[in-house]
Amino acid sequence: MTTRKTIIIGLLNISMRRLFYLILFMCALGSSTAQIGNNKLPLIDPAAPLPQALSDAEIKKLTASVDRGLAALAKMQLDDGGFPAADYTKPAITSFAIMAFLSRGHLPGEGLYGKQLDKALDYVLSVQKKSGLFAFSEINYKEINVIPSHDIYNGGGAAKTYCHAICMLMLGEVYGITEHQRALRIRESIEKGFKCTLEIWDVRKGKKEDDGGFRYIRPWRDRSEGDASITGWHAASLRSISNAGFDVPEKVMDRIANYVLRNQAEDGGFRYTSNTAKSSMIMTAAGTLCLALAGEHKHPALVKSSVYMSSFSANGKDSFLSHSNRYYPYYTCYYVTQASIQMGGQLWVKCMKETYKSLLPMQEATGLWPCVGSAAKYGSAYSTSLAIIGLTPCIKILPIYQR
Repeated sequence: MTTRKTIIIGLLNISMRRLFYLILFMCALGSSTAQIGNNKLPLIDPAAPLPQALSDAEIKKLTASVDRGLAALAKMQLDDGGFPAADYTKPAITSFAIMAFLSRGHLPGEGLYGKQLDKALDYVLSVQKKSGLFAFSEINYKEINVIPSHDIYNGGGAAKTYCHAICMLMLGEVYGITEHQRALRIRESIEKGFKCTLEIWDVRKGKKEDDGGFRYIRPWRDRSEGDASITGWHAASLRSISNAGFDVPEKVMDRIANYVLRNQAEDGGFRYTSNTAKSSMIMTAAGTLCLALAGEHKHPALVKSSVYMSSFSANGKDSFLSHSNRYYPYYTCYYVTQASIQMGGQLWVKCMKETYKSLLPMQEATGLWPCVGSAAKYGSAYSTSLAIIGLTPCIKILPIYQR
């Protein structure tokens, strides 16, 4: 049971984190141009101050684009506080939308979108199940522990571990910047959610090569029990709640790092699963992010993966193709900017510039980003939110962007 002393300490930590968030926002607004296009920068430099990747004029154009996107996104919010999506993806896509607003410095309960953020947060909190899972429906542990005989995507079964991790990531980012009563509710939800995360992870003893990875359910139809994509979201969620003051044991992040390392290919890239033959840009960025969030910034494997990522190009079709030749423009840009901000150096400058070149021209006159590629299935709330999250690392507001 939570003691009175623990509650008081928690409230003090919430106030300090809110102040920290506001300081980050002010520093981001006042940042100056430095070292753009400097070929003397090392490829990666995780310990050095992050060089600014875009000029002042480009950042002004980017923030105007983001502001148009947020205005359009705000108009899409539903009466229940969620954002338009299929039922089984709605909690995750609502969490994406919340992070999009947070990444521009908007706070729950304050300013232009404060009330809308409060409603969206309440919606996400309302979907948490008895098990601690954040999803539209409760987890079925019998289903999660056997090889499925059919494609359960349409029923949302495959989306549950994704949905849970994305909601947890968002709650870790927003914890401490809401009013106190909601923050305490978020704290309780995160604690329940973290227990669920570990239960999903260890629901069965899997294959040695997949230990430490997360999957849709375990095992999946290809008999793999981990993939770099879902594992990336869980690594980010765990780092986020750790940053927020929750106790995530170091051994948890170490297991994730060891799983990712086993998936590195000879070309330096990372593969989707241990069964996948080839690496891809998306999975290399996801694997790089996992290792960085686990504190492995200096691992030799990241030098190899960073060389691989340095070929990222807004005009190169291979940059946006997954191992199954499906098109993932927003998903790729999200992971690429998240991974490269952790690594710094020339890699960060290159990846942020290429993301800017890729996403800004795609924005429609409405302010939304189009439902192309992976977004075709999930709608414009997904595409617009993820595009904004992919663009805003250069503003460096969200706590998860900190290195």
